[in-house]
Amino acid sequence: MKLTGPEGSFELNILDYECSDSPYFMDRNWLIVSLKTSYQAHNYVRTASILSTWEMELLLKWMRSMEDGQELCSKLSFVDPALGFSHVSIGKGDYRFRIKLSSDALPNWKRDRIPFYLPVTPDKRELQGAIQDLERQLKRFPVRD
Repeated sequence: MKLTGPEGSFELNILDYECSDSPYFMDRNWLIVSLKTSYQAHNYVRTASILSTWEMELLLKWMRSMEDGQELCSKLSFVDPALGFSHVSIGKGDYRFRIKLSSDALPNWKRDRIPFYLPVTPDKRELQGAIQDLERQLKRFPVRD
């Protein structure tokens, strides 16, 4: 899933399940994800286990609600607070997101440990592409019983 804008870009890709053979439901559904960010002249790539399968489903639902103009809520947070999303648009069809990156997702060029909010402003076509990409990724890595 990729979202861009004039100030930066954000890409999220599922690499694998973190625990393939765990007897525990919760552990079997944690994902290893790759985060690629760009902000001004700073590029950053990070691999971390910060999202679960059901949180990816929630992200997909949230993004679909933005595309449909039926926003579920303006902020989306997860169990691991390293990543979060905020919709800060001022009108329908205007997609402005602030992506919170902290702790395990914080860019290495950031000198302090204060969360960084990456602004991205995809157009409708790019948002639709990101949604389709998330759907494909979730088909490869669905919630496991």
